[in-house]
Amino acid sequence: MKNPALILSLILLTGLIGYAQEMCPMHRQGPREMEQFPPELLDDLSPEQKARIEETRMETRKNIIPLKSQIELKQIDLHKEMKAVNPNKDRILKFSQEIHDLEWQIKKLNIEERLKIHSILTPEQREKLKMPRKKFIKKVEIEREERD
Repeated sequence: MKNPALILSLILLTGLIGYAQEMCPMHRQGPREMEQFPPELLDDLSPEQKARIEETRMETRKNIIPLKSQIELKQIDLHKEMKAVNPNKDRILKFSQEIHDLEWQIKKLNIEERLKIHSILTPEQREKLKMPRKKFIKKVEIEREERD
């Protein structure tokens, strides 16, 4: 081996990348349903809004699934190259860049999804969604007291 320190550094870097990806919510998220909305806001959505939001989320998930599969395949290739007797630095960097690019595509899809959902909501609903949960619940309780 030409440079054991380089190989050890690359192995540690790969391990850290894998750990960071496991900790990242983007990689751990399962199906994101309507329960991410505060329950009080869910009550405020029309059936049409709920259907459009759910359709948007399903479409995003359909687009993300193949990207996640590609990421996993690239990670396998990366780990294989890292474990090679003579790891090829260029190939390792190429796989790392490809993984990064796929992750960026997922991030862009998630941003586009949020923007689509944002466009479905009324201005009042958007304000409710922006509020911190405790403040939102307090506001809803005050509004209910005022109505009663």
